[in-house]
Amino acid sequence: MRKLMYCRDHGLCVRCRSNGIIKIGDVVDHIIPLLVDWSRRLEPNNLQTLCHACHNQKTRNDKKAYKR
Repeated sequence: MRKLMYCRDHGLCVRCRSNGIIKIGDVVDHIIPLLVDWSRRLEPNNLQTLCHACHNQKTRNDKKAYKR
């Protein structure tokens, strides 16, 4: 699944791309965290490729939002 998502996103960070920045993605991330909804863990529309910096920022934001 990880390789499929990486290919789907052309190996690029989707958050950086949305801001006009081209950066290699190195993490396939769950948009809705596993702790919130385990059943969506393998849904392609719940997965995204992120660079390390964006993944760390999203993780911090998720912890605040979901108080985990």
